[in-house]
Amino acid sequence: MSNTMIRRLVGGVGAALIFLICGVVIAAHFLTGRNLQRIDVSEYTTVQSDGSGGYIAELDVDRLITEQRLHNPTELEIDDYPEIAAIRGLSVRVTPQGDAFELETVTMGEDPTALLKRHGIRLINTVWTVNRAELDGSGEAETPSRKDKLVFSDYVVTVRTDNGFDAKLDLVRLLTDAGFDPSADPSSSIGMRALSSLDVACQQTAEGYRLQTTSTLPSVMDDLKAAGITVTHTQWTWTAREMEAHVGTITTLEPHAPETEQPTPPETHETPNPTDAPETDEPTAVPETPAPETPAPTRSADAIDTLYGFDQTEVRKAIRAAKEQKYGSSIEASEVKYNYFAVGSSTTEHGNVFRLVYKITTSSGTEYLIADVYDLESETGYAASDVKLSVESSSTKARSTDDLKDYKVYTLTGGSMVFAENKDKSPFDKDGLVMAKSLTESVSYDELWDIPQTDDLTLLQLLGYARNEMFARGGHKFGDSSNYLKYFKQFSWYKPTGSVSADALAEKYPATKKNITTIKFLEKLIKEG
Repeated sequence: MSNTMIRRLVGGVGAALIFLICGVVIAAHFLTGRNLQRIDVSEYTTVQSDGSGGYIAELDVDRLITEQRLHNPTELEIDDYPEIAAIRGLSVRVTPQGDAFELETVTMGEDPTALLKRHGIRLINTVWTVNRAELDGSGEAETPSRKDKLVFSDYVVTVRTDNGFDAKLDLVRLLTDAGFDPSADPSSSIGMRALSSLDVACQQTAEGYRLQTTSTLPSVMDDLKAAGITVTHTQWTWTAREMEAHVGTITTLEPHAPETEQPTPPETHETPNPTDAPETDEPTAVPETPAPETPAPTRSADAIDTLYGFDQTEVRKAIRAAKEQKYGSSIEASEVKYNYFAVGSSTTEHGNVFRLVYKITTSSGTEYLIADVYDLESETGYAASDVKLSVESSSTKARSTDDLKDYKVYTLTGGSMVFAENKDKSPFDKDGLVMAKSLTESVSYDELWDIPQTDDLTLLQLLGYARNEMFARGGHKFGDSSNYLKYFKQFSWYKPTGSVSADALAEKYPATKKNITTIKFLEKLIKEG
């Protein structure tokens, strides 16, 4: 080989290496640059007192995954989504720094930064500092153990009766945990007056014992909000076994203290033989209060005033089509951030308004798209032309419902719908199943939207049960820490044999292939639009 040929060969190889290096540099630029999906950890972190002058922080990973439009795999799928496993391994540590506190994102395993970058994710605000005044909120002197968020069911004790069980509210402990003196005059503050008006009612249902918060104060929700107090888990069902486990005594005041007036206990109801019902752990409800009478609303033809049992698939698909028409190929990412259903009265322009608010990311930045559909009708097809679009630059303006101030506005979380007359019906049957026919028969969108809602489980979460119960009945063994394992193992029909794939399940039960696809599409439609 001549020297000239060698020089040409070396030169060619050198040029190739230069192009390769340039390509790597460019790729690295894009992977580490502005195209990464940025997730602000501080937005999903809540901090509360530990009762001894310090604070503990909690990262709401489930909300992060939902709002950031990330895939939420089951235990069966988690190995295929290492970035989600890494996010689920995150927590937030609180460290005192003088009169301030440093909050820092930590992980149980290796630093996930590189892994998340490979999957287009970058965590921001992973270390930040807050002072004690910010953590204390108003700065008013309160006992360190004061709780601003009260899980109502934690203060309910049960008693045995001739017919089964009844329930009573431990009001003294409720007031104490809220930072009030139970012996004080209930009218001494708006918060104490509201909490003192609460009680619990217990009545029979087909699933067991239905317990519900009651109040003698019509303005209780507004008063609790004004006092900065949130009361959750206000409606739930306990089985006979759970009622037995909560048998106890009511906390009484110390002998030297004057007696606090207690609400009149509810009447005891006869109860049937209860069946097992699942426990829930994500309460979002507030105490129900009687709604004032309103004039009969003026409606367009067949306009509906409740979304319970209404098949939202077509209207949501129409909104998605309108969004895609507006942005075309320029859209990089979108997610449903807010969802409202507003019911009008005789003074409003429309019978009702269905609204989705998207967070839209394009090459030029982020904006919020508001999509409205007016006067939903029970039997009408929907198209992109039925959707009114508007754009806001900030999430604060986008989530505002000031323009709907004359409407009764419901916030739909996780696809959940406005309750109707059968709101107390459990979504689970006696065997703990959401959609019992799904192994052998096709399920429709209409049936899935018709799943009864609870205060503790959104439709999106119930769809997860409906999908995974097919695998459970097929013998799939969920991970030891899986909530599905904890739930399904309480039923005698659940006999896990090992890992079961969707294909293997479909070989034995052909109907499950379509049903899994149907449910996953609906889950995606609710989360991403």
